Parts: sequence; C-alpha cells; structure tokens
Amino acid sequence: MFRIIINKAEVGAKSVVTIGNFDGLHLGHIQLFKELNQVATEHKYRRIAITFEPLPLEYFLDSKKEQRLHRLSLLRDKFYILKQHDLIDELVVLHFNDSVAKLSPQEFIQDILKDRLNVEYAVVGHDFKFGHGGRGTIKDFSINNIQSTIIKPFMLNNQRVSSSIIRKIAARNELDKVALYLGRNLQYTARVVHGNKMGRKFGVPTINLSLGRNRPVVHGIYVANVYIGGICYSAVASVGKNPTTNSLDVYKLEAHLLDVDLDLYGKIATVEILKFIREERKYDDLDTLFKQIHQDITDTRNYFMENKWTTKIQ
Repeated sequence: MFRIIINKAEVGAKSVVTIGNFDGLHLGHIQLFKELNQVATEHKYRRIAITFEPLPLEYFLDSKKEQRLHRLSLLRDKFYILKQHDLIDELVVLHFNDSVAKLSPQEFIQDILKDRLNVEYAVVGHDFKFGHGGRGTIKDFSINNIQSTIIKPFMLNNQRVSSSIIRKIAARNELDKVALYLGRNLQYTARVVHGNKMGRKFGVPTINLSLGRNRPVVHGIYVANVYIGGICYSAVASVGKNPTTNSLDVYKLEAHLLDVDLDLYGKIATVEILKFIREERKYDDLDTLFKQIHQDITDTRNYFMENKWTTKIQ
C-alpha cells in the first residue's frame, strides 16, 4: 500500500472513501466522486480514493497465466485526472497480491479503512463487493459504524456506462463513442523509455512509453496528440506488438512527433488517441514497413490540416 497525498492539510483527519478499479475514470466513476465531494463538504471529511495495482482481475488472470484484460487507463492517468479536477485529497494504491486477496471484509475494514485511513463514510457503486471471495457488502460497513451511500448505474443514451462496455466499444475503434462515455478522449500516460531506435535509422524517430505488463484497449495505428511538459505535439501513434521488428508477446506504445526530434527520455508523456488509421500488420521487410509508416504520417498530417481543434483531454 502506498499513499499519494495531494492535499497535505489534515492528514489523519476523519475521511470519506470510495474504492474501485476506476479503469478509464469514465462518467459513471465521476458520479461517485461528485457524491464523495458532497459528503466531504457536509462533514468536513478528508477525500480518499482507494484503487489497486494490478487490478484484481489482472492478478487472478496472471495466476492462471491467462491474457490480461485491456486497460482503458494507466495509474498515472487516474491520478492526474483526479488531481486536475480536485476530486480527492489522497490516492491510496493497494498492491493487489495474495495477502490482499485473502483479507476478509472485517480485516479490510479494520486494517485499512479504520486503522490506516480513519474512514467514517464510504461512497461505492451499486455492484460493489470487497474482501476475500467478494463477500463484503455495505452491510459490513454498517456493522463497523461506517456510513455509506450507493451510487446507481450511470445511464447515457439509455446505455449503462461501465468500463467493460467501453472496452468493447474501444475494441471496435468507435473512438467518438468512447470519448462520449469517458468525457474525454482515450489517453495513456507513462514515462518515455529507450526503444530499439529502429525508427531513427529510417528517419522516423519515436518516443516509447513504458507500459510494463499493461495492455492498452486499442490496437493499431492512430492519429494522436502527445502532451509533454505542457506542450502538445501532433503525432502518429502505434499501439501493439510491432510484429515486423519484434517477436515478443508484449504490447508497446510509441509515437512519432511530427516535425520534432527532441531528447525526451525520462519525461512523462500523455498520448491522446484521436483517430484510427489502420490495423497493425507484419511486413516482409523493413523497407515496406517504413514506406507504410511514411504514408501513415501523410494521413496524420492531412487529418490535422482538416481538424485543427480536436483535443478533448482534460
């Protein structure tokens, strides 16, 4: 467990908490945080969100050696969005492992909520469960003198907004609909790391983002905005496994910044996905691959010429 403190004032004060994966931080999640803020204002509570890394489902898939789910967001994205919109005072990240998975509802409440975070109130979703085997419910909160509010499913155009539904939409590259449900464009934020520098040899330098074992929900070549140090760069982004140059079963996110060649290693970058260009393909040789990449760059330039105001990032 580690705590990312945004507002240092009154650390240790009585708190209101919300708990979840918050993958994508979509409009349904935002309703939770609006209620959390109302409770905090009314009772003068500290605002805390608890999330998990890896996500519980990822942990159980890892233990079975099965493919992980596709992420709508990375941890940094959750933190930056919550901080930017002043929705919490503190983000608590629980490293989900065997010990956490085996905590009973009573142990979770006492050891984490009560002893460490001084929780008096919980705001949770309608389907919220916690503790070993998902046996914990809001009844456990009441037994332990924690007040609670349940947030109903958030509906948009007669459709319940949820991370699982958004993943299905994103897999079809219906990016406008994804943005509608997220309240912003799909984005991934991570540190720029060294790659194989293959692109530079062909006049197409790229930045590579560190994804770890996370798998983005989209897969292919995209028009993108890239934000680094408060500057927005137009870019073409590749999300996938780079099958022509890479034989490993790992996902990569890299972007070529148009007309920019800077030393950005170690910087934090946000890649905002704007438009699907094409599927990722394996080419017979590098010359054919980079001929296609130059065409992708041309398509990206044309997009930005036609769409000068596309950003929805917040």
